[in-house]
This record gives sequence, C-alpha cells and structure tokens, in this order.
Amino acid sequence: MRIFNLLLSLPILLASCKKGSQSSLPSNPSYLDQYSINGSKIYNYKNPIQLIGANAFHVFGAGSSDMNSWQLDIAREFVGNIKETKLTGIPFQDSNGSYLHSLQSVVDSNRANNRITIICPFGWNGSNTTDFTGKMPKQTFWWNDFKMKLQDWAVHFKNQPDVWLEVWNEPYRYDRADGYTDDIWMSDMNELVNIIRNSGNKNVILIPCAEQGQDESVLNNKGLLFLAGKTNILFDIHAYEKWLLSSNSSIGNRLQLLKQNKLPIFFGETAPLNASVLMNPKSFLDSIYENGFSVCAWVWKYDSNDKDALLNTQGLPNDNSNNSWGTTFKTLSQKNRKP
Repeated sequence: MRIFNLLLSLPILLASCKKGSQSSLPSNPSYLDQYSINGSKIYNYKNPIQLIGANAFHVFGAGSSDMNSWQLDIAREFVGNIKETKLTGIPFQDSNGSYLHSLQSVVDSNRANNRITIICPFGWNGSNTTDFTGKMPKQTFWWNDFKMKLQDWAVHFKNQPDVWLEVWNEPYRYDRADGYTDDIWMSDMNELVNIIRNSGNKNVILIPCAEQGQDESVLNNKGLLFLAGKTNILFDIHAYEKWLLSSNSSIGNRLQLLKQNKLPIFFGETAPLNASVLMNPKSFLDSIYENGFSVCAWVWKYDSNDKDALLNTQGLPNDNSNNSWGTTFKTLSQKNRKP
C-alpha cells in the first residue's frame, strides 16, 4: 500500500535515454507477438518465461541502465501524477514542483536495456489525497478523466508490445469496509480492460486483485470467468502482511490453489515493511521462485533509511535493519529463471 508522499524526498536519477522509441522498434510484424499470456504462463514468442523485476520511479529521472547489474527483466513504473504526466516530450515541472519525464522516454530507456515496462497508475494529480490505493474506482472524482487518460495510453503504446498496462494500483479497502464485492471488481475491471482493447491495443494488461492488492480470493472465485473471451491478461497480487505473516504451509497452499485454477499470476509488489510491520520475504520469494511465478520488488530506490529500498545511498544492496532485503532480492534476481 504505497503512499505518494513517500517520494517527496526521492533523489532524481539523471541518465540519458533513447529518443523516438516507435521508430526504433523492429519492422518484423511478429515483434507484435513478442509477449503473450497462454494459460497460466507468460511467453516470449513461443518460450515460457519467468520474470524478476522491481518497481521504479523513472518518471522522475528516466534511465534504467543501473538495473542491469541485478539482471532485472521488468520495471513496474510508478505514475503518481497521471493528470499531468505527458506521453512524449522533454522533462517538465508539474504543478507540485516535481520534474517529470514523459512515459515514452521512460519506456525508451527501459527498452534500450532490454527491459519490459509496466505502466501503473498510482495517483491522479500528485497529491496524497488522490492515491489510487484503497479507493473504489467508480467513486473517485477523477474516474471519467482517468478513463480518457487510459485510452490515450492504450492508443499510444498499442504497437509497443514490451509496454504492459496496469489498470489500477491496489483498488478497494483492505478491510472491505467500502462495500466491496467480487461483482463490483468484475464490473470495474471489465470496463477498464474494454477501454484498452477497444483502442486496438493487444498488449499484456495487468489486473489487480482485491483488498488493496493482497487478497487473491476474487481470482479464485471469478478469475476464469473474467478471462473468458479475453487475451493477454495477467493478474497482479501484492504480497505484504496478508502473505508474509502467513505460515510457509499456508503460502504453499495458496500458491497451489492459484496453479490448480490455471490462473496467470504476477506478484507485482513485495517488500519487508508495510503498515509499520517488519517482515521477512525470503521464504515467500523462495516459494514463488520454485513455483515459477514472476515477481517485482518494492522498490528500486537509493535510500539507506527506507527499509523497502533495494539500494543504500552508495548503490549497494540495502540490508539496513530490514532482514537483508537488498541482498535477498539481488540473489533472487541473479538466479536462472524457471520457465
């Protein structure tokens, strides 16, 4: 459950990036089939793949070559000011005083380093009152405006198959006190998927689960029904206290149920600290790796004082009072992938 004001002190990472991504794409039409979801697996062309990545803030400083040494496959990109963030163009200062890079420049940099980009909507206008986490989508005042932005993203990136779109970050309250039901999830997520597909965009779409991303029961209850008639859908689960504080046997049983239901699952966030609770993700990461699931860590950031940051201020794995989080995830990222 990520809050935008955590980023106010984020140092800007300066790096050069490629220009004009669309012209840099291979001309071979089969490139458009580069990534797909088949059954419960992610494919690169005809090969099933397992992916390891990290959430990143490249909109504040496009340039991801520093992720290469960890062999990261994905950058799941935070977009905290959807209203003002541009699709193309040079960096600019938004109404909150932050300098923002265009989404295309972020994609270009990730692509130059052979990295998939997941564009994820975290906040509407850069204010912590308009964070997406914990919100009932249709009850937000920006719902209709966001749908237009999502359509713009879909149109712009529809011929860039290494750009995956997530429709919402961590919807609905963790305790369901907002009146959440699985039918509401079905309705909201179908509407957002239809916006992307009606644009002609066939790229992978990520769909969050319930209770601010941590409750997978809606996927077991409704996942196969939701997938009917759809292609390239990947469900996103966030593994914090509702996963990491569970026993190893409970985690194993939950993963096996997801596999038995043949659901395409991606763990989009995990970290040692959430809701002021310090946890150890190592057993969980070992389990999902052995089961072939793909995962992104929270978060690629240089900050010795942030227990969730993967790097300390010197750029080394951040192991400061966080159950050796940096080393744990770096070790995972450098393992051979299990298809």
